Amino acid sequence: MKKFFALVLALSMMMTCSLALADRLADIQAAGKIVVATSPDWPPYEYIDDDGNVVGTDVLMMQWIAEQLGVELEIQSMAFDTCLAAVGRGDVDLMIAGLTYDEERTNAMELTGVYWNEGDQGLLVRKGEGAALNSPEAFAGKTVAAQNGTNQQIMVEEQLPDATLELVTKIPDGVNMVKSGRVDALAVPKTVYDSVLAENDDLEIAAFAFDFEGGNYIASVKGEDALTAKIQELIDQINEQGLYQQWVDQVLLEK
Repeated sequence: MKKFFALVLALSMMMTCSLALADRLADIQAAGKIVVATSPDWPPYEYIDDDGNVVGTDVLMMQWIAEQLGVELEIQSMAFDTCLAAVGRGDVDLMIAGLTYDEERTNAMELTGVYWNEGDQGLLVRKGEGAALNSPEAFAGKTVAAQNGTNQQIMVEEQLPDATLELVTKIPDGVNMVKSGRVDALAVPKTVYDSVLAENDDLEIAAFAFDFEGGNYIASVKGEDALTAKIQELIDQINEQGLYQQWVDQVLLEK
């Protein structure tokens, strides 16, 4: 009998947890607020402006999504790997930070479909050095920086096996390391390096580009199917209307 009641209690707890997960979208709407983690060091996706505000194309998109949900947007800034941990634990509702697909990530979180194809994945180097860095072999013995926890880290590890990987927490730190000569290159996606090059005429892109196909995703808490489906519905509208390109154009015009 005790075993029976223990089983009933366990099943009840599992159902309660399941219901709690399924209600996150309703909880967001009831609270009137959606909490989103981001790493504001990936211009033009997310960065801190001169007034100390977190801005960027991803932020504009999340503001639009919050409006469609009828709630306010709360942005929580943290390092990229901390963002991953926060959404994995359910400390935040969503994560958005130039997030690319990684199968291992799907074990800890839900991923939407692509809302923006960020283009080529390249390497920022000092001016005049890019032409010679035209193959994986050219990076043998070089030190290449990448942001911790990103696909760029994985690409350096897998596609530049003879280079030394240097992990950085923030992209601006990596840019400064290239400029000072502390590292030979910094791995970043095209949308990011276009923004960096616009403000740093002493840098350029290496002739070698990573082999990569994919785009940017939004992450939500594992098991939150209703929330993920709703966000996907809104992403579909964004893609159909070409809204993200409009936000990119707006941010690049303002920078």
